[in-house]
Amino acid sequence: MTTRELVWGGPVWGHPGCDAVLVEHGLVARVGQAEEFGDTEVRRICTQGGSILPGFVDGHTHLVETGLAESGFGVDLAGLDRGEALARIADAARARAGQEWVLATGWDESLWDPAACLQRADLDRVAPGAAVVAVRVDGHVAALNSAALRRAGTVLAAASRLVDAHAGEVREAAVDLVRELVRPDEAALWDALRAATAACHRLGITTAHVLSGRVEPRVLFAAAARLRLRLVVHPPVESLDAIAGDGSRTGDGDDWARWGGVKLFADGSVGARNAAFSAPYVAGGTGELNHSFDEMVQAIAAADRRGWQTLTHAIGDRAIDQVLRAHRQAGSDRELLHRVEHYEFPADDQIESTRALGLAVCMQPNFIGNWSGPCGLYAQALGPERDARCNPLRAIIDAGIPLGFGSDGMPLGPLYGIASAVAAPHDGQRIALTEAVCAYTSGSVSLAGRGPSPGTFVVGAPADLVVLDGPLDSDGIASCRVAQTWVGGERMSYGREDG
Repeated sequence: MTTRELVWGGPVWGHPGCDAVLVEHGLVARVGQAEEFGDTEVRRICTQGGSILPGFVDGHTHLVETGLAESGFGVDLAGLDRGEALARIADAARARAGQEWVLATGWDESLWDPAACLQRADLDRVAPGAAVVAVRVDGHVAALNSAALRRAGTVLAAASRLVDAHAGEVREAAVDLVRELVRPDEAALWDALRAATAACHRLGITTAHVLSGRVEPRVLFAAAARLRLRLVVHPPVESLDAIAGDGSRTGDGDDWARWGGVKLFADGSVGARNAAFSAPYVAGGTGELNHSFDEMVQAIAAADRRGWQTLTHAIGDRAIDQVLRAHRQAGSDRELLHRVEHYEFPADDQIESTRALGLAVCMQPNFIGNWSGPCGLYAQALGPERDARCNPLRAIIDAGIPLGFGSDGMPLGPLYGIASAVAAPHDGQRIALTEAVCAYTSGSVSLAGRGPSPGTFVVGAPADLVVLDGPLDSDGIASCRVAQTWVGGERMSYGREDG
């Protein structure tokens, strides 16, 4: 069987006038025009006019959580209204009678009328006999029913300030404590990763930066080559001593799986009203910082000394300020390309400081599509003026800050994110199609620091590519779908059409 294949028949991204990519032994061998390739030993695959792009690189995913919802281990509430979400939880509780927990994820009260969070009483009413944990779409808040609160009582005692037992609401680190109780066994974890990989391939994702828990990296490293999905694994900062004890550093690994950085949280989320701002929310309060300044400096410096990149979640301007000051105080190594995640509400002077410190940012343009604009979550929570200044992609690109895009799984899907950036509601958020595609390909590759570099059609690079179902332009991006996904020169099968 030939190891040479020609993917041809549509425009090749970044190569004007070309309509074909020659793949040989899993690598890009040549880019050109189909008529130039007369070799009869080449197997030809026609795209029927569809655009040929480098494989998408999601710079910020929660692959296990995505897979648990895809595989049926968890109950997926994404896109449901309040009544539908509660009905689905009730169905799952009846179907899983006698099981230890019911885990539901993805609810978003900002889309409901009234915009009220799920609470203990709601869950008790529809699932009185099961222990239910219902995690908000952002992962920063969860609602527990009475049975779940009883079972998690000992664990939650260590984070009592983050627990409102009357409402059944747990926040931030308390959510993680509860989720550790509901973690799947290794067999369920493999099922989840298979399902998540199929979802990635269906959406054109060939590399995923995975924000993992403490126990998943071993399985992630074992799964990557077998499942044909390149992974950059980012464990929590609390795992640093364990993973760096053998001398491992950011960038170590192989073509399929390698270490990224360690994850820290400076603040929470706008939806949970605990992203940290200098000015108050519409309803009052300015959110919370998760660490003191000294703690943040110590965490960044400890990772930096051991050759580890940091990824620090910072959404509000007060959180971004703390992160920038901490990097300045720690004197962090620019070569590690430390990252700020989300970076949704930076002030103008913070953008300049980010550039001067040599930091990179990973942003989620799908957040613009989900929650920005009149009547959206950001306007409701922070007012229209701050909504208009959120996610200032234009200023970040103009400042020359390294920028990659990720989805945070809300939802997984680069084309939706790209469309959200190109057609954003506010001028400062809006960027060109070429810039948005770059951020979801080579931009997210660059966030990983050392390692192989899929993300562009360079001769000798891994043949990771995506074929769309038609031409790609700014007007048509919202209706584009992924028709084919190739990883390492192999066309992936993922079971159902992209939705």
